[in-house]
Amino acid sequence: MKVKVLSVQPTIAPNSHEVLLSVGTDRYKFIFTTEVNRVGEHLLQTTHGDRAFSDMFRFNQRVARQVTNLVVKCYNNQAVEFPSDVGVFVTPEVALSKQKPFESGTLVETDSQQPEESNRETRQKAIAIVEKLPEAMLDEAVKFLESLSVKANLVE
Repeated sequence: MKVKVLSVQPTIAPNSHEVLLSVGTDRYKFIFTTEVNRVGEHLLQTTHGDRAFSDMFRFNQRVARQVTNLVVKCYNNQAVEFPSDVGVFVTPEVALSKQKPFESGTLVETDSQQPEESNRETRQKAIAIVEKLPEAMLDEAVKFLESLSVKANLVE
């Protein structure tokens, strides 16, 4: 079933948007929240859908990411055309049947995976940012990183 974002509208609550989606012929409303946190000298913006959105798109992560990207654009006052096609919704059974098998304890290489060198470079940049933080900021940075870990686990 095709998934389209029909609209993204700010809500009364700060940093929240109501997102109207069509999945096939059905329509759904979800609330997305954006948080902006300071980590050292950098601002980190995170946007996530409500629990109902996470549950519905658990097996459709590419579609979920496309929806989230549109909400981020709206939050940042960038132009977005609606309705906007964001992908195809599949059942959990279809999604599981398309998963790549594990080989020797590692994931099979896919075109969408970044090369190991890029991953290493990203990690090094993150470590460098954290190492530059003043001692007083480390507790806040750790709490923030822990919250990201919890949010990532909720999405899974």
